Amino acid sequence: MARRFLAMRPNDITQPITPFASVDKMMRDMLRAFGEFSSDMGYAPETERVPAIPRGDFYRKDGKVFAEFELPGIDPSKVELNVFEDRLTLQAEKSDEKTVEENDILRSERYYGKVSRSIQFPMEVDPESAKATFKNGVLTVEVAEKVQAEKMKKVAIEEKA
Repeated sequence: MARRFLAMRPNDITQPITPFASVDKMMRDMLRAFGEFSSDMGYAPETERVPAIPRGDFYRKDGKVFAEFELPGIDPSKVELNVFEDRLTLQAEKSDEKTVEENDILRSERYYGKVSRSIQFPMEVDPESAKATFKNGVLTVEVAEKVQAEKMKKVAIEEKA
């Protein structure tokens, strides 16, 4: 089965997506090439925390729109989900509960902090019909497409003499 996506999928990178990521990388590479790269230069480090974008799948089935988001390690009670007629917004925060001194950390690759996503629907939906479930780190949102009653007027035809 081929999958079609209503929205563009984020790149396969571990860092959050930033609008100027390629420019930042180029600047870091230039500074590194000249041997001037250091953390006290005032230049933003690569690991600076900005809201990450959770990955998702989006599809239509039986007159409904479905959105599934990967939210591993996030408590469902810390997720704010809003469904509008034309879009869906999602905000959550993943916190680190372990207490380890910064000097004792050998390597930290997991993301902690805010995640945020906004999806524009390709059609109007009925926000009142929205349902959400959370299972095994995946948030599934189901919302019915808005059914517009077809408006019609029967017009009598008059004969002219």
